[in-house]
Amino acid sequence: MKLAVITGPPGSGKTTTIVKVAEILASRGVAVGGFYTREVREGGVRKGFEIVTIPDGEAAWLALRGGVSRYRVGSYAVFPENLERVGLPRIVTAAGEGKVLLVDEVGPMELLSERFVRSVEEVIGSVRASAFTVHYRAKHPLIERLRSAATLIEVVRFGTSQQVAERVASHLLG
Repeated sequence: MKLAVITGPPGSGKTTTIVKVAEILASRGVAVGGFYTREVREGGVRKGFEIVTIPDGEAAWLALRGGVSRYRVGSYAVFPENLERVGLPRIVTAAGEGKVLLVDEVGPMELLSERFVRSVEEVIGSVRASAFTVHYRAKHPLIERLRSAATLIEVVRFGTSQQVAERVASHLLG
């Protein structure tokens, strides 16, 4: 079992790194599945975050500034139901089909979903290769479990996404 954890400060390139890992693996004929969280900007201002599935690109709002939800993180309304509808099936499918599982990210918004937490806990150790990005400072039992089970931990700094992606892809292939 290969488990890579990618972490780093906000804006350091964690999402860019996981997308590059997906591209590297796919270019080598490796089946990948999962999702990443894309920042959406409008007029230079962050509007929110979308869940985007790997490899097919289906998208749904995870969080939206000015949105309406009973769940909030900072100034964002969070929609865990979209994570459960769009993201969770990709975790289950990737694990069941033996694909390399890629998940961006395990952070405060995603952790609002108990189903997400349970799904990730179930796949840790059961997939042959996986990579997760985790919130840099978050303290949550699932994040601690990922860190302790990791066979590789990489910290992304601004400008290092490509190098980190190459090391993570090599580790997952190795």
